[in-house]
Amino acid sequence: MPRSSTTIRGIVLTVSLTLLVAACTPPMPPDVLAARAEAQVQCGSGEVQVSVPSGFAGSMDSVGVALASVCPEETVLEVAAGEPAPVALVDKTPSQADIDQFKTSNCPGDPVIVVPAFGYPVTMAYNVVGLEGLVMTPEIVAGILSGQVTSWEDPLLLAENPDFDLTLLPDITLMSVDSPQGDVEAMTTWVGKQDQKAWPQGMVGTLDAGQKFATQADLLAEMAAVEGSIAVLPVSVAFNNILATANLPVKGTDANGQEVDTVVTADDVQLYKIGSGATVVTKDAAGNLFASPATGGFPVEGNFDIASSKIMMAEGAPLVGWPVLGYAHLLICDNPAEPLPLLFAQYLVRLAGQGSLESYGLTPMPEPIRIQTFAPLKVVVNVDGEAAPSATPVAS
Repeated sequence: MPRSSTTIRGIVLTVSLTLLVAACTPPMPPDVLAARAEAQVQCGSGEVQVSVPSGFAGSMDSVGVALASVCPEETVLEVAAGEPAPVALVDKTPSQADIDQFKTSNCPGDPVIVVPAFGYPVTMAYNVVGLEGLVMTPEIVAGILSGQVTSWEDPLLLAENPDFDLTLLPDITLMSVDSPQGDVEAMTTWVGKQDQKAWPQGMVGTLDAGQKFATQADLLAEMAAVEGSIAVLPVSVAFNNILATANLPVKGTDANGQEVDTVVTADDVQLYKIGSGATVVTKDAAGNLFASPATGGFPVEGNFDIASSKIMMAEGAPLVGWPVLGYAHLLICDNPAEPLPLLFAQYLVRLAGQGSLESYGLTPMPEPIRIQTFAPLKVVVNVDGEAAPSATPVAS
């Protein structure tokens, strides 16, 4: 695989998280540090390849377009998932086996950095004209995913959707990809937490029931041809393929102690942002950062800031969002001699990079989680507000 060298130009975002502060100076608040980091960008020269799952094809191109407006000599080339590339976007929280496989295939001599990249809402998408917005409880979803609910006239569906005519429809035909998928992991995590009796197996990436396809593209082509077909899909993929999407219920207590029992719709960007805070963020011994599927609709304390997310809510409204989101992650080869992969990742977690993802239909990371990615990605914040040194970059 061709490699590109990097030269430094422009405003610089250096690659270590050391903060030079006088002993008597109190620590700077995270939001101030983040603002300082936004003002410092290190540009490279050359092409960085990023492998991308088919469901998110084009997403890294959108980041590349934004990056080119700041660093015109730095380009991004998407390649298919599984192809050798120093950066890989994966649609789930990667396991150690996933990381080891990436390292062996793509950068056997270098460490691997892992950080969350963005969230993405997930729902049950189906090909039935006129049934947009069916309510599907965890029990209904579990029944469909296990193959036990095969009719749109099932009593469970009828009870939750009295205003819909579900008669004289083809049978429910469940479809899925035969390899582990992040959207399936997110949906089964939600179902298992909400109704363990209905879905005792917990989080799984593949489904036993239904028809199987090699790729998401194959699945979507078949769904378009089969009325009554249904699958777990990212909301953006469902919308792009003109599929109906289910609405999902949220029950529980929000951060203000307010009891919530409501159904949320699958078409509200604000709900995606709030729901993305319902993740558990963990760190491994190497400092890599991992975000679990965000399920339940209630942000975890410390993971969401309503002001920085530019959310407008009615006074007294509960803080509740879309209850099922997967979290995509970046795997990055950390090679000091070839810093373009790290520079690309640093840009992706900037506000501009996250904004380009949002315009693509994905959900930016909540600000408290985004700031945490600065450490593993070695983002230096120059607290004096002066340009960071423009020496040759050091990526480790």
